[in-house]
Amino acid sequence: MIKGTIERHTGVLISTLVAFIMIADGLIGLLQPHVFASDMSSDGWGSKTLLPVAMLALVSGSLYAVPRTAVLGAILITGFVGGALAAHLRVTQALILPEIINVALGVGAWAGLWLRDTRLRALLPLRG
Repeated sequence: MIKGTIERHTGVLISTLVAFIMIADGLIGLLQPHVFASDMSSDGWGSKTLLPVAMLALVSGSLYAVPRTAVLGAILITGFVGGALAAHLRVTQALILPEIINVALGVGAWAGLWLRDTRLRALLPLRG
């Protein structure tokens, strides 16, 4: 019983952090677009792509934060960070901090969900 409680709390903590980062990323992109404008242009994206990218981050994080839609949110976050990772690697061809953060967000989204949802643990059991 205690082990299950610790897993659940750890999962909620990880999930909260992932949702917060995604929602903050989306809000900054919407409210302060100049913050990301140079990064977007250096990755080869025009300024017109900032609004859809910010909206996707905001929607993904919001869906992930709601328990009923958390799996859909995790799928969208995985796609979002996968696309960001591909865009960064295409330009830099090196594993640097933004790439590490993207991988950590994707892994964190699923790890948090797996730890807090017994149904997902039953569906995807770890074999040891």
